[in-house]
Amino acid sequence: MTEKLYYEDPRMESFQARLIHQEQEGDHWIVVLDRTAFYPEGGGQPSDRGKLNGIPVIDVRERAGEVCHVLPEALKQDAPVQGTIDFPTRFDFMQQHTGQHIISASLIEAAGYPTISAYLGESYTAVEIDARSIQDAEIEAAEVLANRTVSRDLPVHIHWIQPEEAEHYHLRKPPPDVQRLRIVQIEGIDSAACAGIHVEKTGEVGLIKFDGLEKIRGRLRLHWLIGDRAYRDVREKDRLAAALNRELTCGTADILTSVRELKNKLREREQRISQLEKRYSDQKVQDLLASAERKEGILLVREIFAAEEPSTVQAIYQNLLAGSKTVACLINRRKDDIQWWIGCSEDLEIPWKRIVPGLFPLIAGKGGGKGRSWQGIGNKAGGASSFLDSVGAEIWKQVPETSDV
Repeated sequence: MTEKLYYEDPRMESFQARLIHQEQEGDHWIVVLDRTAFYPEGGGQPSDRGKLNGIPVIDVRERAGEVCHVLPEALKQDAPVQGTIDFPTRFDFMQQHTGQHIISASLIEAAGYPTISAYLGESYTAVEIDARSIQDAEIEAAEVLANRTVSRDLPVHIHWIQPEEAEHYHLRKPPPDVQRLRIVQIEGIDSAACAGIHVEKTGEVGLIKFDGLEKIRGRLRLHWLIGDRAYRDVREKDRLAAALNRELTCGTADILTSVRELKNKLREREQRISQLEKRYSDQKVQDLLASAERKEGILLVREIFAAEEPSTVQAIYQNLLAGSKTVACLINRRKDDIQWWIGCSEDLEIPWKRIVPGLFPLIAGKGGGKGRSWQGIGNKAGGASSFLDSVGAEIWKQVPETSDV
């Protein structure tokens, strides 16, 4: 049985111990000491990180009362062990765990939602409630209540009790079936059976801030930022607001109004651009059809565009294929490559599956399609003209040599 120093003094940053045994497990070593300040994963709280004799501890687990440290290499036999805890990370999760207890109690008092499960992650803490929806006012009330508990700087008590004593503590949820219970109590606020490690007073938790929600398994998972995480988030948003103030030349209170005005102007401009693009597209289709090559009633349209909007070329291409007895091959030159479209109208049968792959080497291209429409890209812009010429040659092979129309 390992002596658990993290329960005796959660603020212990270093300790000395004796190696009991170690064994290799895959690429790692499992090390058991006579005593340790390394907290193993449990109660929703991740395990501690740190070093044993300078070797990184990459995981900590509890197994049959023994605390197992996972190391990338073995410790030296018969040498004293010096352990050091990554205390900033430890304290962060102490804040998260106590903060989660405060949030769970606040959600019950403010809105009547008990906690189903909790998750203490690297970037946020989550509390899951059995509800399909929750009002903004309920979340805000719980947040206000939680921060009020923090500001009262209440002591966080730890009690080790027998199971039959649990009824005296008015626990938030039923305790686990174990021989000895560890109760974390914030008097007048919350009592819960918990194996995690906590701060000594609620004031150490710092700011508690709601950070959104997600729906999962028909329930809600509420995300929270606690302690330094919440302060960092506030600082980042303050910097963002200041940057927006400079860009929009307005005060913080006017940011939303300014953004809405910009969105309206952009929407109006996009509508105007869309109208102009349609007029351009319609006119371009007429021009291309007027100059198209013709044989046996078939129109062949070939054109190279210079860095045109892909949506515009696509629209022209679709409009061309909407006609009758029309074949279109369009290329759009861009900065580093070209786009291509090849197809025919519904009243024509062209063996594109045989023709198109043979054209790829001309433009170092690739692409695909089915039926009457194919498209893709090419990395050899210099081959665009040869590509169009080859398409024309292949198309006219399909047309009987009779008089032109």
